[in-house]
Amino acid sequence: MEKAKKRTSLISVLIAIIALVFIVLTSGQLFLVTNYSNKSTGRSYAENCSQITQAYSMMLTNRLNMYLREIRYYVESDVVQTLDEAQIIKWMCDRNDKKSSNIDAMYFCTLDGTAYRDDGTVTNFRNEEFYKAIAIEGNYEYVSNPKMDEVIKKPIFYVAHVVIVNGKKLGIFAGVYPLSTIQKMVSNIQLGDTGNAWLLAGDGTVIIYPEYGYAMKKNFLTGLSQNHVDLRNIAENMVSRNIGSGWIESLSGGTREFVTYAPVHNTPWSIGFNISENQIYSAGTSIRNIMIFTFFGIVVILLVITGIVLFYLLNPLKKVEQAINEIASGSANLTKRISVSSNNEIGAIVLGFNKFTEKLQNIISELKKSQVVLSEAGDILSETTSKSADAVDSIKDSIIETTSGIHEQTDGITETSAAVNEIASNISALEKMISNQVAGVTQASSAVEEMIGNIDSVNNTVEKMVSSFRILAESAQDGYHKQSDVNEMILKIESDSQLLLEANEVIANIAEQTNLLAMNAAIEAAHAGNSGKGFSVVADEIRKLSETSSSQSKTIGDHLRHIRSSIENVVSASEQTSKAFNTVANGIQSTDDLVQTIQIAMSEQKEGSKQIIEALHDMNDSTSEVSSASREMSEGNHLILEQVGKLKMSADRMKEFVQLMDENTMQIDNSSTELIDISSKVSETISQIGSQIDQFEV
Repeated sequence: MEKAKKRTSLISVLIAIIALVFIVLTSGQLFLVTNYSNKSTGRSYAENCSQITQAYSMMLTNRLNMYLREIRYYVESDVVQTLDEAQIIKWMCDRNDKKSSNIDAMYFCTLDGTAYRDDGTVTNFRNEEFYKAIAIEGNYEYVSNPKMDEVIKKPIFYVAHVVIVNGKKLGIFAGVYPLSTIQKMVSNIQLGDTGNAWLLAGDGTVIIYPEYGYAMKKNFLTGLSQNHVDLRNIAENMVSRNIGSGWIESLSGGTREFVTYAPVHNTPWSIGFNISENQIYSAGTSIRNIMIFTFFGIVVILLVITGIVLFYLLNPLKKVEQAINEIASGSANLTKRISVSSNNEIGAIVLGFNKFTEKLQNIISELKKSQVVLSEAGDILSETTSKSADAVDSIKDSIIETTSGIHEQTDGITETSAAVNEIASNISALEKMISNQVAGVTQASSAVEEMIGNIDSVNNTVEKMVSSFRILAESAQDGYHKQSDVNEMILKIESDSQLLLEANEVIANIAEQTNLLAMNAAIEAAHAGNSGKGFSVVADEIRKLSETSSSQSKTIGDHLRHIRSSIENVVSASEQTSKAFNTVANGIQSTDDLVQTIQIAMSEQKEGSKQIIEALHDMNDSTSEVSSASREMSEGNHLILEQVGKLKMSADRMKEFVQLMDENTMQIDNSSTELIDISSKVSETISQIGSQIDQFEV
């Protein structure tokens, strides 16, 4: 006897389903409400924190602007107009005790980097950040990144302003300010329980941070580990003077923090705000906790009320259960009916069951009548199935013989197709070779025609060279004749210059004799005494004339000798020119002979090229005829291939049809076998159905 299964209470199932649906829906609602609350709170915090960050950035900017105004007091002082650096430094030192209490020290820095402090000391600021920003980069005012003062061992920063008078840079006023004032301002900024402000220098150095020990000792660009890449990325954005926000892992670990940041204007600094994730989502967490407690109370109350209502409503079903058990027991009496007086859904279920029993009673009655008919049909089906199996065996034998013949036909077609394909490939190769030959002949014809054109061009150039050489030879011959005439004239001039030299020698002799005559006349005049004074004057004049003539004769002789030397040089050059003209004429004649030889050779080359081009044209015509014949063979072969291909396709199609018939026959055979089995099973089933139907009392 089969063991009875444990009964499940419908009320328990309904209560469990209702509780599960309510929990799922309320959980989804809780998730959506919490998620929306967190997103809304996050957006609100992001906007508010961004505005607060920018507001505190403006506060720091205002404080630094106040420092700049204190420096401008020095820049705009009357002593600056004197342009005297000594007076400016003295004035700055005199008011050392009157400077602002915010300033630790004042410096006047010249353009060469020398810095004069208001206590009289001198140092060099060429490597200071503010000096490079103003003196080299051209800024008017600058607030430097903080640094540790080597003397007082405290962090400081410089506020500097350029001094310009009448458009000329005179120097830089720089004030030293303690960083502790700015650090205290930032450390006093708080937002809620966990919101803290921090400050970052332009090189990534931490000016002030909520974590102890980071100020002026930590660099967020170079001093963070790989676990804090998110904070390093934010530090890079801050150094780039961007405005933004982002999430980071807390440096203390375990929690996430929301960061907003903004640059501090007129400085390389940036201010940031850190707010813990718990503070941002605290409102959403409170709402979630309240909703959880509320939902649990609602679930308990709903389940109690639902259990009571379901117990009251489902109690009448017990009567239905008892009635159905009575019908199911015994001899399956379908004539029995259930009577329930409930006028609700349960009563409607009982009425429906009574109608179903009546309907089932009618169906079983009809089935009993059909049992006899099914038995007769089963016998006929078995006999028909046996006959179908015999017919299928005969069809299978015929298909096997047809398949064998088609295989033989397919093999013959395949061999024919392979032979035709080989012929086609040979024809294609021949056609390609003919095409290559045609291309080569065409290319050779083009090259020869181009060569003939080049030969014509060269021939024309040679003819022009022959004409030019003739003109050049005539010009050289004419130059040679003219040079001969010039040589004759130069020789004549040379002979004339010789005559002039001889005449000049005669004049010199005459002058010498005249001088002797004048000396003799002077001697005789001296002997004559007073009577010879007049003759003495004449003799003196003659002597002077003789000296003058002698001097001029020497000068003329010198010039004539120079002229003769020049004429000899001209004669030598003229002879060389004549030889050069003769050499040029001979060279031109030789070159002309060579050019004429080239002209004759080019003419012969042109005739030979014409014969080559004619032969190439004949070869091209023959090749074209061969190519045409090859194409006709190729086209005929393509037609043969198409017909063979169609024949092969037909054979393949027949083969497929036979295979399909074979498969269908096998399927029919299998179906016949299955049909025989089914016929047997139908007979058995009909018997079983009859035995089952006989159990019902109708």
